[in-house]
Parts: sequence; structure tokens; C-alpha cells
Amino acid sequence: MILSSFQKGDEANAAERMETFWKDAANTKLYKSWLGGITRGLFFEGGLYNSAPLEDFLKKEFSNVDILRKLDIGIVDVTDGSYKEFSHQNVTQGENLVDAMYASMSFAGFFPPADVLGSSYFDGSAVWDIDIFSAINRCTDLGFKNEDIIVDVVLTSSANLKNVSAEDYKSISMLFRYLEISSFYNSMDGLLRAKFAYDGVNFRYVISPSASIPSSLYPLNLSEKQINEAFDLGVKDALAEIDKHESGKMTNLDHLIHYHALKKSGDQSINGHTFGSFTEAKENGEFGDYNIHEDPFMKKYTFLTK
Repeated sequence: MILSSFQKGDEANAAERMETFWKDAANTKLYKSWLGGITRGLFFEGGLYNSAPLEDFLKKEFSNVDILRKLDIGIVDVTDGSYKEFSHQNVTQGENLVDAMYASMSFAGFFPPADVLGSSYFDGSAVWDIDIFSAINRCTDLGFKNEDIIVDVVLTSSANLKNVSAEDYKSISMLFRYLEISSFYNSMDGLLRAKFAYDGVNFRYVISPSASIPSSLYPLNLSEKQINEAFDLGVKDALAEIDKHESGKMTNLDHLIHYHALKKSGDQSINGHTFGSFTEAKENGEFGDYNIHEDPFMKKYTFLTK
């Protein structure tokens, strides 16, 4: 959303604003316990924690922001389970922009649904962990052919599922371990379905963490130090992907498809590898060539190709 508030050509300032936003978030208490604690949240409220401070934070951050580019925010209507898209056409500035952002950051179960925009909503990951389809569809609606569409993807879920001591996890931490695993597989499923649903679209850059990104047992709970580490890793991985593309090497998407296939099929050869170490090993010939069309376990994704 922050990128859409800056004109094309002003990406450096947009990146700086994104970094400032997340550092501000790291130094702000974004939710609080209910009076009565988790027990009240579990039995009498729509979420374990009260997210009113998050709404106040978003109002402070975005009250005077204008949308200057095309935008699509996906959220889920709790009442009927439908996926709703709010775009630059109906989310412009001020209160309705804050409402859409608040809904998109209302994590089901942890926070109550956001009672905004005429209904109750939580974040769109209940339907799409990564919604590439809406972006491409907006391009085709404007009259562009598939061959003229370029897609760059930044995966917000880590490509690496780190090992944890699950025996020490309690209910909330176990819930977020489940969400971490679910996000890992669902984001790749969404990427693959989009890749093969739109024949001719150029998936140029797919940037995914080459190592485990900082995380917490609770959402929106990273320290400023962890935020800095995440940004540093993102810059490193983005520059590496651009370099691969310009030098004609296999790109992240090729490696991600192979890595995902090995993880999803339970192949033992991938054990102990992060995505970064897998990429290095593959480029050194350790894993050989891979063709998704010849993989009986994964070729189902290619059936969407038009």
C-alpha cells in the first residue's frame, strides 16, 4: 500500500517510508490484553487480543496519505466468507484507506474481525496467501495482452521452514506454527497456479528469503533489530535475483519450483537445506535439472495453462 502512495520513479523514497513504517510498528504496542485476559478473548470476544491500538496506529500513519498508483487490497468478509477486493477506485485516502488496512491486518483468531466498510472483515490470507490473479486481471481489464504483462513477486512468507522445539509450544504458539507452515505452502501454490494460468505473462523477478527471516511467536511483535535484519536480507535477495536475471542464470522462480516440489513430496535430499543453500547446491549441479511437466506429483499445476 505504501508504494502506491508514491509516484512512479519515486521508489527510493517509498522504500524509505516502508522501512520507517515497520520501525514505528516495532516500537509501538499494537494490541493489548482484554480486561479479563485471554480467557475473555477466547470465550467472549472475536479474538484473543484487543487490536484497538493497531487501528489507532494506522490512523496516525495513513490519515493524510493519497493513493497515486493502482492498488488492490484483498480482505475476507466474515459474514459470508467472500473475498473482497478494495482498489484505488474505492480506497482513496483517509478513513476508508485506514479501514481497509485495518481489515487486512486483522489476523483471524488472534484479533477480532475489523468492523469496517459496512461489514466485518479479516485479512485476505484466508482465501489467497498471495493474490497474483487480481493484479494480472486488472492489467487485462485495461486491455493489455498477456505477452505485455510483467509480474514481479515479493514473497512475504519465508522459503525456509526452520526446525522448532514444538514440545515447548502452547496453544497460541502452536497456532502460529500452523499458520507459518500453511503460509509456506499456500504462497507457493498461489504462485504456481498464477504462473500456469496465464500463458505468456512474464514472471520476471520472484524474490523470496534465501534464509530464515526473523520471526516471533506472536504477530506484529518484531523488534527494531529484527526489522533491520529482515530489510537487509530483502535487499540482498532482491539484488541477487536482479543479477541472475541480467546475467541469464536460472532465476528464483525456477529454483523455487524445484525446492517446493522436493519439500512437498517429502524428498529426503532436501533435509538440512535452506532455500539459499539449495540454490547454491543446485547451481553447482548437486540437484540436477527439474521439469515440472515431467513430475507426476507437481504437474497438476500445469493443467491450468491456456
